[in-house]
Amino acid sequence: MTDSALNFIIVGASVSGLASAIALKSAGHNVLVLEKEPQLGGIGSAKAPNGSGCAQIPPNGCKILVDWGLEAEINAKSAPCWGFSAYKYAATEVPGPDHLGTNRHDPAVLDEARGGYLQFVHRDFVRMLYDLALKSSDKTGTRVSVLFGTEVVNVDCDACSVTLRSGEIHTADGVIGADGTKGVVRRTLLKEEGTSRRSGDDPGVALYHATVPKALVTVWVGSNRGLKTFVVGKENDISLFLYTPDTCPESAWTREAEIKITDVLGPCDERIRKLAELTGPATCIQHEHSQLESWVSESGRVLVLGDAAHPLPPGASQAYAAALEDAAFIGKIFSHTKSPSRVPEFLRAFQEHRKSRVSFIRQIEDEYLYHILLPDGDTQEQRDAFVRARHAAGHNVFEGEMEQMMEDIRIMFSYNATDDADEWWMTWGRYRDAAELSPVIFSNSGTLFDGEQDAKRQD
Repeated sequence: MTDSALNFIIVGASVSGLASAIALKSAGHNVLVLEKEPQLGGIGSAKAPNGSGCAQIPPNGCKILVDWGLEAEINAKSAPCWGFSAYKYAATEVPGPDHLGTNRHDPAVLDEARGGYLQFVHRDFVRMLYDLALKSSDKTGTRVSVLFGTEVVNVDCDACSVTLRSGEIHTADGVIGADGTKGVVRRTLLKEEGTSRRSGDDPGVALYHATVPKALVTVWVGSNRGLKTFVVGKENDISLFLYTPDTCPESAWTREAEIKITDVLGPCDERIRKLAELTGPATCIQHEHSQLESWVSESGRVLVLGDAAHPLPPGASQAYAAALEDAAFIGKIFSHTKSPSRVPEFLRAFQEHRKSRVSFIRQIEDEYLYHILLPDGDTQEQRDAFVRARHAAGHNVFEGEMEQMMEDIRIMFSYNATDDADEWWMTWGRYRDAAELSPVIFSNSGTLFDGEQDAKRQD
C-alpha cells in the first residue's frame, strides 16, 4: 500500500463495483469493496437464480475489457454475436415462425469501435472482474480488498464513512455506491434530496428472465410483449428475456420473485411457449423509473454509479457497458490526483460528464423497447411492412429509414470513457490548484485495510 494513495470504499461487489475497483487500483489508489452477500455471483441487472444470466457486452464495453488486458479471458469465456433475427411474437397464419427480418452487425462499425458483441454467463463475467481486481499490482503497489457478508446499513456522507450491520465503521477519502437501485447508498442520496421510492409506485416494463439449454439468438416482437434470446458464453445455453407491460409481484420489491415464465407469456407463437416450458424458475425485474437529481452527496464525498445512479431498462443491451464506462471514467480522472481535497471536484466532474452520456444511452434503449413492445395497430403494421421490405431486398433492417438509429449506434459504440475523462482534465482539472479548493480532509484511520478484516475475504 502506498502512502500517497487515496482510499476508497465501494459498496457492492457488482459489475460496477468490481470494475471501478479495477480502474481505481490501476490509477494508484486502494479500494475496499463491501458486499452483503456471502459469496461472489448472482449480482446483475438481469440475473438468474443461479447466476447463469446473460452479460451482454457491446463494443463500447468490449474495448474497455481489452484495454484491461482481458482479451484471452474474453476469447475463452464469451460467445460472439453477429446480429439478430426478428419474428412476430403472437401466432400468425404464416406456416412456421413469422420471420420479419435480419440485422447483421456492420464490420466497419465494429472495427471503428475496436470491439465486438460479446455474451458471457453472468457469473463467469463477474468472476473475471473479481480475479482482475484482486490481482496484485506491481506498477502502483495498491490493492483491492473484497469483504463478503459485510452489509452496509448506514452511510454518513459528511464523515465519509459507512457502518456495517456488525457495528464496525469504515472511513475513507471517498465512498462509491455500486449496490444497485435498492441499495443503501442510493437510498441515502434519495433521502438527502428529500425523496423516496415506495413499493408499488413503479408500473411499466417488467422483465422476466430465465435460462434455456441450447437455443438460437432471436428477437420476437408483439403487441405489448417482446422476447429476446441470447447464447450464453461457451455453454451455448440461452438467456431468455421476456418483456411485458406488467408490474412485478409485490415480493419483487424486497427480494427476487421466482415465478413460472409460462404464466406471463400471453398470446404467443407456439414455439415461444415450448421454449418457455424448458426454463426453470424466472426472475422478475421491474424497470426503475425514479432518477436521482444528483449522483453526488452534498458533502461531495459520496457517489453512486452504475444502476445505483442511472438505472436503465431491465435487460438493456448497454447495462454492462455503461457500468464499465463509469469505471473507466472514474479511474482515469483519479489517475491525476492523490489529494483528498480534490475528491469532491472529481466526483462532480464524473457526474457532469457521465449524465449526458447515460441520457443518450437511455434514449436509445427506450426506443428499442418501444419497437419491441409496440401494440398492434397502424404504427405496428407500418413497422412490420418496412422491416419485411428491407429483408426481401436483402438489406439489414436498420438501414434505409432507420439509418438515424444506425448512426446513433455508431456514436454509442465509438465513445471512449478514458478520452472523455482526459478531456475534462485537459480543459478544467489541471488548471485547478488543489490549494484553492476547500481543504476538507478526512482521516484514514487504519480501519480500512487491516489484517483482521483481510482475513474475512472469501473466494
